Amino acid sequence: MKKTVSVFLIVLVTMAIVFAAGATEAKKAGGSGELILYTTVADAQYDMTIAAFNKQYPNIKVYYTYGGAGESKARIKAEAANPQADVMYGGLQYGDLAEYGQYFESYVSANDHRVQPGYENTTGKLSFHDIQIPCLIVNTELEKSLGMKIDSWEALLDPRLKGKVVTANPTASSSAWNNLQCMLTDFGGWDSPAAWDYVAKLMQNGLVMVSSSSTPAKATFAGEYVVGLTYEPLAIQLLDGGSKGAHVAFWKEGTTSIGFASAVIKGAKNLENAKLFMDFLQSDAGQQCYLDSGARPATTSKLSGGSPNMVDLDTIVMKVADTEAFAVHKGEISEKWNSYWAQYGSR
Repeated sequence: MKKTVSVFLIVLVTMAIVFAAGATEAKKAGGSGELILYTTVADAQYDMTIAAFNKQYPNIKVYYTYGGAGESKARIKAEAANPQADVMYGGLQYGDLAEYGQYFESYVSANDHRVQPGYENTTGKLSFHDIQIPCLIVNTELEKSLGMKIDSWEALLDPRLKGKVVTANPTASSSAWNNLQCMLTDFGGWDSPAAWDYVAKLMQNGLVMVSSSSTPAKATFAGEYVVGLTYEPLAIQLLDGGSKGAHVAFWKEGTTSIGFASAVIKGAKNLENAKLFMDFLQSDAGQQCYLDSGARPATTSKLSGGSPNMVDLDTIVMKVADTEAFAVHKGEISEKWNSYWAQYGSR
């Protein structure tokens, strides 16, 4: 009987040791369970980031739903009473807080002190992780056949480009909003008559507007359009992935930059894992993923690598947009764009 009890105790002790080891391992791994993302991030960058995250946190299973910024924000708002995701990964800017700030948790990443001045999480909601530059993608052969050099807003008004310039919808796409912000800045600001006069002329020259933010770049590479208004990370990812026949150009009138952020969704069911993900995005490992996928990191960390297709910022005419004014007046600007499109846009 004593022997039986002794064996039983040994088994219990052994099981306790195993469970303790397992708990220690889970703690060392930094989390377990699930993490559900709504994301605007393109495939290559997403895959690279999640692989690096899971290398650090192997016990967290990540699920995602891909969509445009407008679609993702609308989904989060509609699900506010019963959130179905934990994080909106990418696609957020300061201008989103007025309408959507109430749907995000207050959380400041443990690495927020690393970010460049001007991109700190001053609102408690948005953690900035990359800085994007809007740009043009130009089909090289079609540009040559037209006898043009396309590197300015003025060039887009050339009659030879009528119906051959494509953009996403700036009232729904965060990247297209950045293109509009750059355009308005180059012509005097969001409320400048000269800026809106240019918008009208561009629309009258047959500007094509599509719903997907990736279409302008992809369709231009495919030869469907001569010029696409797009954003640098996507263009670089396509070039790095072997796409040929098009090149990146920046407006000689000036190019603005914008920070992109992620946020924890209010009522997230996997809150601790969501916080770990936010911390990771601003860590050196997370920032390296942005650099390696053609984006410009938001932190001051000295990282090596990056794409050979990325140009030195010193070669680009950079301008500073009044992002606060654009954020405050985003609704008004969007309404004016829609009004102009109804009046001047392609039918």
